[in-house]
Amino acid sequence: MERTCVGCRQRSQRANLLRVVEKSGFLIFDNQKNLPGRGAWLHPVSECLELAISRKSFIRALKLKKQVETSGLNFTKEQAETMLAKNE
Repeated sequence: MERTCVGCRQRSQRANLLRVVEKSGFLIFDNQKNLPGRGAWLHPVSECLELAISRKSFIRALKLKKQVETSGLNFTKEQAETMLAKNE
């Protein structure tokens, strides 16, 4: 099943993307890809994350009324690869 990255807008397989959800005013990674609510999909690279934050893509994709805290979304390439490996 394909999803669209909110950063670069490229389509990719769900297994190759990270899911981000809003919880209590904070954006968090949904490592198991099963938390309730809307999810935004993102490639596990910092460029896509930076694009999504600068374009305010998370607000639109998650249909949020206000800006949310994104500081918890910083990750390195190694962390992102580890998250994807756990999901396989």
